[in-house]
Amino acid sequence: MGGNGEALNGLVGLVQRLADLIPPAQALVAATCFIIGIALAIASINSFVKASERAASGQHVARDDHGRWIGMAGLITAVMLVSLSSAISAFLMSFFQVDETVAASEIFAYAPEMLAPLDHEQARSVIIALLRVVQFLGLLGFIRGLMLLNQSVKWPAPGLVGFGVAHLIGGTFAMNIVMFVGYIEELVLG
Repeated sequence: MGGNGEALNGLVGLVQRLADLIPPAQALVAATCFIIGIALAIASINSFVKASERAASGQHVARDDHGRWIGMAGLITAVMLVSLSSAISAFLMSFFQVDETVAASEIFAYAPEMLAPLDHEQARSVIIALLRVVQFLGLLGFIRGLMLLNQSVKWPAPGLVGFGVAHLIGGTFAMNIVMFVGYIEELVLG
């Protein structure tokens, strides 16, 4: 029966295979966002048309008719989905003063003291692979935040805007987890 070395090699291989699936999954997510953005833009224009027709025919109900706002929120969300990289860059610039995420392999440069006990080859590869997974989950969280904010206009519910904003901020932090961990190390260890 194998020892801890074989088990660790198996874990490293599993995590590495999972991390190798991330680039094609990111491409699929980006293409899906583009398609959803185009469909949402068309639906938003249709929503504007319906709201205009209702207002022209006198069927406008002031308090419960969110037609124009639904179209506006949908159009803003569509633009952000179609130009996803620019939207992400804007959030990264707001929080981290950079326009691109830092590569997961740079974690040991950003948090050297905190990760010093894990500074051997197998641990490095596992940490880098796990950070790549976290960055991908951050991308998904960011997209979910956009969709939640869009849904908050269509179906107003308590807390939906807060959930959307939390997903946008959390997704941004997860996408740039390397700098975030560096900031945490700087805050805690000085």
